[in-house]
Amino acid sequence: MASTLSDLMLNDRGFAFDPASGETFQLSTTGLRLVRLLQQGMKPEEAVGYLVGEFEVDENTAWRDATEFLRALEQLGWISA
Repeated sequence: MASTLSDLMLNDRGFAFDPASGETFQLSTTGLRLVRLLQQGMKPEEAVGYLVGEFEVDENTAWRDATEFLRALEQLGWISA
């Protein structure tokens, strides 16, 4: 069984460890930021809005990339749909 997002262990270089499965992952800078925002309780739409300003990316690109990343998080069982 996979961990929830709050159970993940992260470092500042994007290394993520799922203690339930023992698996490790490497997150991009943006992916790491998104995971941390979600861990802080932000809803996905709030987090994407935050990323738009922080990374100076247009909203359409941010949503496209974030949607793909969020699907991956769902597949890993870290978040629910």
